[in-house]
Amino acid sequence: MGASGSGPFAPAVRVTSRCATHDRNPIKDHHKRMKTHRFKVTHDFSGMRIDQYIALQGIELSKRKIKEVIDAGGVYINKKRARIASRPVNPGDVIEMQYSLENLKRIKQREHEINMADVLYDDHHVIAVNKPPGLPTQATRDQSLVHLEAAVKKHLAGKGIRNPTVFLVHRLDKETSGVVLLATTSAAVTFLTDQFRARTVTKEYLAICAGIPPEKKFTVDCFLSAIDKKTGSVRVVRSGGKPSRTRFEVLESNKAIGVSLVRCFPETGRSHQIRVHLAHKGFPIIGDKRYHPVKTPLPGALESLASVHHFLHARRLSFIPPEGEKEVTIEARLPQNFLEFLEKGSFRMDVGQA
Repeated sequence: MGASGSGPFAPAVRVTSRCATHDRNPIKDHHKRMKTHRFKVTHDFSGMRIDQYIALQGIELSKRKIKEVIDAGGVYINKKRARIASRPVNPGDVIEMQYSLENLKRIKQREHEINMADVLYDDHHVIAVNKPPGLPTQATRDQSLVHLEAAVKKHLAGKGIRNPTVFLVHRLDKETSGVVLLATTSAAVTFLTDQFRARTVTKEYLAICAGIPPEKKFTVDCFLSAIDKKTGSVRVVRSGGKPSRTRFEVLESNKAIGVSLVRCFPETGRSHQIRVHLAHKGFPIIGDKRYHPVKTPLPGALESLASVHHFLHARRLSFIPPEGEKEVTIEARLPQNFLEFLEKGSFRMDVGQA
């Protein structure tokens, strides 16, 4: 695959495909008993999560239902749709909320239609998708259909494939964005997972981390525990864990705000690996609520962006497809929040080509 575009963030392979209902709001499909609320945020609620703010406004919905409305696109901040419940509100923000009580029951069953990410590559055996931050890779404990795997199945069904089968080749954490590979046959998933096990798949991530690493290039090589069932965290351990290794390269640092943009090359694929490695070195990822509980002081606009999701993006992935001999490189553009942080953080890199 050849490169298209230029600049450090330009996608090398990009075949864009979106669900036909991407911009459709399922809550507004039917207007029976449509409810509309409008609020203006005062200074008393500055920095509060939008779902918490709405819950305090005396409407009839539970916190869970409020989150469902937000997730499905029924809430707007200053006339721009807000889909992330943890997004903070600011004084003067105008919050608009629209929903139908009848249709709230159907939101979970339909939301996968409106969360289809960009399809970067599709050769009938392998699909590469640019997963947005905040979308689980697969079904969670609540059995919601709001996840990437369901979105890809919907995409395939829309192409006329009956009862499509999808296999996840690897996973990304919910808040991590970027390239995810899926296969449509058991033979293809075996072919690809063998490459991951042999470590012939090349992966590159971008992270915005707290602090200024003293070395431009460094490596973290350590043992990691399994995910703790109680805390959901991974720890660096001296023994009893699995070996892990990531190479890092600092692309640029902003000493004024104490933040760096880092390129990450994981050589193993442990859970939370990059997040734990950077935190272990003293440079946790900005916005990482699990491994960076003590927030780095940031200017107001950057603090607001950092509260939405952590800044880790699976930028590039190279592999050999099942029916090919040459390596294919897939590159995923950065999410808007990530780009805005770089721009407002005065990073000199050319982010305009993302």
